Amino acid sequence: MLTTTPARRRSAALGLVGAALLLAPACAGPGTDSGDAAPTRTVDTVMGEVAVPEPEDIDSVVVLEGRRDTDVVLALDLPLVGYPSRDPADGYELRGPLADGLEAADAQGAQPLFLVDEINLEAIAQVAPDLIVSRSTELEPIMAELQAIAPVVPIGNQDETTWQADLLTVGAATGRTAEAEALIAEYDARVQEIRTRYAEQIATTSVVPFEYDDEGTDVGGGRLESMVLQDVGALPSEAFAQALDSGETVEFSFEQTRTAYDDADAILVFVTSAQMWASMGQDALWTSLPAVEQGQVVRGDRLTHDGGPLTALHVLDQVEQLYASV
Repeated sequence: MLTTTPARRRSAALGLVGAALLLAPACAGPGTDSGDAAPTRTVDTVMGEVAVPEPEDIDSVVVLEGRRDTDVVLALDLPLVGYPSRDPADGYELRGPLADGLEAADAQGAQPLFLVDEINLEAIAQVAPDLIVSRSTELEPIMAELQAIAPVVPIGNQDETTWQADLLTVGAATGRTAEAEALIAEYDARVQEIRTRYAEQIATTSVVPFEYDDEGTDVGGGRLESMVLQDVGALPSEAFAQALDSGETVEFSFEQTRTAYDDADAILVFVTSAQMWASMGQDALWTSLPAVEQGQVVRGDRLTHDGGPLTALHVLDQVEQLYASV
């Protein structure tokens, strides 16, 4: 897990991309004769160097995981044609940070190809993308099959890379480095704006971001919300500090709700369904928390646990809302 400041993250990200793109010999795409091969370039990724088409030859992109990969592709305004969708039975009812981008992509012909965690190679092949982007966890078991369909650009997991590094990697692979750098600069500027505007609240308000579900609660040290809170200089509650120190997810039973979060002055809580959110109002351990009694709570859901610049900016909006309530 990287917990550096925005400036240091940007340096680490630039180091990962390294020497960006190098001209490489032309290589044939799936099913083409070597004499008809289009020119390619190489880009450094978390899984080593990969060959990618020239930017002008990238007219269609597919993503596999649905959060960071989708965020990065949408933020860079790449031609998304296929992505995973979420089962309505999962209960998500808040408008997520990628909703606007996906609706715009759908209007241009993008479509969901499979459910999250149920990658369908046949569906990917049918849309014949020019490029596939996803995190290494999804790619490793099926890399050979995917490469037979299209060139693949891997990005990292939360414990491998920052979203800034992945944004720069995909930007370099698609000729959008300037756009990637501009998005990082926008995020950094927004962080500084919040740090300045809410300096007193940030310095004196202990904060915790935790998920509440039907199994209890947990605080994730490596989640995007945790990284964003660190970037603005948040004062962590005891449970949040424990998660940050370990870099892991710290779990608590329902019975531990009061003792786990009693010291938090403000809470960013992640609750997926409206039904669960309503039921929390009947939970005396939740309603008796000082932050809840003071109305210093902002609700999100688990879709912001990982993402790219669009999600990070969305979380900053939530963080500002939280400090404005203090």
